[in-house]
Amino acid sequence: MSSRKISPLLQPCTLGASIPLRNRICMGAMTRNRCIDNNKPTEASVRHYADRARDGAGLIVAEGIFIYFHGTDYLHAPVMFKEEHAHAWQKVTHAVHHEGGKIFFQAWHAGRAQNENMPMLQDNNYPVLAPSKITAAGGKYRPHLGKPGHTSHITEIIDVNEIFEQYRNSVSLAKKAGFDGVEILAQGGYLLHNFLLSRTNQRTDKYGGSVENCCRFVLEIVDAIVEVWGSTAVGIKICPCDNMFDTAVPYEEVTETYSYLVPKLVDRKLAYINLSRRGCDTGPSQYPVDTFVNTRPAGTELPPGYEPLDDQTSLMVNQEYTVAEAERLLQAEKIDLVCFGRPFIYNPDLVTRIRRKIPFATNDRGTQVSYGPYEDPNENYNDWPYAARE
Repeated sequence: MSSRKISPLLQPCTLGASIPLRNRICMGAMTRNRCIDNNKPTEASVRHYADRARDGAGLIVAEGIFIYFHGTDYLHAPVMFKEEHAHAWQKVTHAVHHEGGKIFFQAWHAGRAQNENMPMLQDNNYPVLAPSKITAAGGKYRPHLGKPGHTSHITEIIDVNEIFEQYRNSVSLAKKAGFDGVEILAQGGYLLHNFLLSRTNQRTDKYGGSVENCCRFVLEIVDAIVEVWGSTAVGIKICPCDNMFDTAVPYEEVTETYSYLVPKLVDRKLAYINLSRRGCDTGPSQYPVDTFVNTRPAGTELPPGYEPLDDQTSLMVNQEYTVAEAERLLQAEKIDLVCFGRPFIYNPDLVTRIRRKIPFATNDRGTQVSYGPYEDPNENYNDWPYAARE
């Protein structure tokens, strides 16, 4: 009998009230730009998720799936607003369930981080919608000459009910597709995150101004999705210190906003809060080839050593956690699950590597891994090697 101590990451748990997980390792959502069949998953997608479920991932959160038309740089990101989209995802969810895994849908609206000249918006004459007409700095839209940034042609959302209905429709289709639950994306400089910040929200109605008003839209989206799924099958991903797409705000605002928002989320008895620490100074990146720099503009600096983990929000964590760090937090009962994102790209056998104490493989192929170009969608997607068998 082996004398190796079993990692706490490999202990089973129950998510929400009734979703059993075989371990505490979550494969985080990662945009891979591989849905080349009219923004629907293909057999390459089925294989990608099934391989990681077969290796033993406790929970898989699917790549971000747009709830409606989008104008992001990812031409082949998936969407979910028609029956045909749900039908295509059934193949993925069935494959994951066949391997004993669980898979959540990640509901995504890009907000102001879009460009109106991208094909889907152009073809459908659909605008870039955001809380306010405030352009995000940065962006790089590779299909267009000169690689322009995020648009300045933003349409302020007038009828919030239109967006609520898009979310309801999308997550209802996700249920038909066979997903086990929903993760709401509320970070990253996208729509829900836009509503939370004074930097991106200058509304004068009940969805802007005070902290309570700025959080209202997010909480009403949560409530709308809970009506479809029930609270114990719904999670939310937040990042208080996020700096993506021109979203860094002063520490005082971070504290005030999330001190109000998080207890409201806890009151709703969601399956989990997925807490990211992107934007914090966590030292040199483990993934220098393809990660974003955690720099913050003057006036938005965080206290030395700050990270958002505390006793109220310590359910699921992500953003460059090592196995040792995750195990230490689990043993201290500060968290229940940990998300690994990029390591799951390069390690289809990530759970096996944790079990056998084999170091993770890293990306030695450059920045084209996530976006492309590629001739075959399996390139840099389903061709990563497994660790040598013992």
